[in-house]
Amino acid sequence: MPSQRDLKFAIERLLIHAGAEDRHILQQAMLAGRLTHSEGDNSVAIGGDLSGSVVATGDRAQIINLQLGNASYDQLRELIFPKPPGLVPPFPDLLFIGREAAMTDVKALLGMKPGASSQSHRAVVRGWPGVGKTTLVSVLSRDPDVNEVYPDGVLWTSLDQNPQLMSIIAAWGRTLGRDDFLRIATPQEAATQLAATLHQKRMLLIVDDVWDAGHAAYFLQAQGPQCGLLFTTRLPEVAQAIAQKEETIYALPVLTEEDAVKLMRLLAREVVDQYPGECRELIRDLECLPLALHVAARLLRVESKLGWGVSELLAEIRAGAKLIAAQAPADRAESGRIPSVQALLQKSTDMLNEHTRECFAFLGAFAPKPATFDLAAMKAVWEVDDPKPVVRTLAGHGLLEPVAGGRFQMHALLVAHARSLCDE
Repeated sequence: MPSQRDLKFAIERLLIHAGAEDRHILQQAMLAGRLTHSEGDNSVAIGGDLSGSVVATGDRAQIINLQLGNASYDQLRELIFPKPPGLVPPFPDLLFIGREAAMTDVKALLGMKPGASSQSHRAVVRGWPGVGKTTLVSVLSRDPDVNEVYPDGVLWTSLDQNPQLMSIIAAWGRTLGRDDFLRIATPQEAATQLAATLHQKRMLLIVDDVWDAGHAAYFLQAQGPQCGLLFTTRLPEVAQAIAQKEETIYALPVLTEEDAVKLMRLLAREVVDQYPGECRELIRDLECLPLALHVAARLLRVESKLGWGVSELLAEIRAGAKLIAAQAPADRAESGRIPSVQALLQKSTDMLNEHTRECFAFLGAFAPKPATFDLAAMKAVWEVDDPKPVVRTLAGHGLLEPVAGGRFQMHALLVAHARSLCDE
């Protein structure tokens, strides 16, 4: 592992003359959370364009603080993770910690392993809302292994629930040098034309945030024979519908507890140092979900700057209501506005019919810690003869996950959301 001084020298050399060895060292440091960007006490992020300093950290102490202005930091970030050709997702503004194994696994599914063929590869990343699917593929798009296997670049889009498919395909077409896609009559014909344009290309196609397998079908049709295709979705039923086979689905887990503690400490160092036990309990209550950790750390950091203790806030966050009412991270902005955490979660529950949504809400009201249920418990709570149809729907929408012993789990953040629905 390179020392803090090694990282400092690697940064200085990279800013003068980009070298592969220094780039690799700094990539690993960023992905491990050892190289961060800080604006005084107000923010710590892997990306962003705020002025401040690049901080190289050890396990416990901040050692190197290298002052960089906006332009220099932007230059450094682009040098560490060069932007490939094509249409690339924005570089994530959130810290990206504890995902080395996930990166390796997803890259293997996309053909980045010894002996892999040059034929097309497909993969689907699925997971809880807020587990970091979008952040993962954003970093992956700039990974040097991706650039080597797919030298013609990346084509990315984010669909959401009501995508403008013709506009998306047309944007991909323009990136490839064609301006005629908007004159094509249907998305299906546009996808056929896109496939022809991609026929000789080696590109990674990334389709983020899929809510409908029918939308994904156009990109399956457009995939060139030497292109990789990566989807993300929070919906297991969508993942199953669009995957070629079960082994091409990667379930992105929450962070390990130690990585979650590391992330929280980078985001709210003074609070974690002052309240180590309480913060670890909070992390456990939040079940190591990256979105919840980022929001909780921001609330704690702001509260601590007011000059009083944060014990009361820690308790309120652990209870859940304070967290879901809070503003989501800035990278979740939609149409120029940053939604609340609850608004992000409500995208999933708004898709349910009234009866299923009520069943979901009732689970929140009666949830134990950790929130796991068997069929008998759900039958009793819902007062139904057969709970299986509702369980299938909730599991298909990523609101319940099957666990060992015939039980089903609801993540703590979703429990808080379910409880809020009971109060409406």
